[in-house]
Amino acid sequence: MENSANRYVKVGNWIFEVKMVRAIRVEEYGKPYDAVAHMTFNGDEVYVDSQLSSSEQNLDRSDMDAFLDFAQMMEVNNFRYDRFQNGERRSRNIRLLEKQDVQPNIRLVK
Repeated sequence: MENSANRYVKVGNWIFEVKMVRAIRVEEYGKPYDAVAHMTFNGDEVYVDSQLSSSEQNLDRSDMDAFLDFAQMMEVNNFRYDRFQNGERRSRNIRLLEKQDVQPNIRLVK
């Protein structure tokens, strides 16, 4: 997958802005999926509106990592979501760090 995405695309005199995304968990597009999430972008943050998975395949840490990677690709600074735990709603805001080009800690020596 490509490492960057653009939230704004200019076509003619119009600029199209990505405001909502539907994410599906599936190996290949068009096949049956086992989880879905909806995300809304506003300014420099994204909010996960909903997430739903089949009873056999709950969302796990790898799913959250994919969401966070996507949010960074879309160049947002805040990632927000709510979840219910033990019947209580819990809100979470994750501040994303800007990706920086990291130089390897290797030097060539003659």
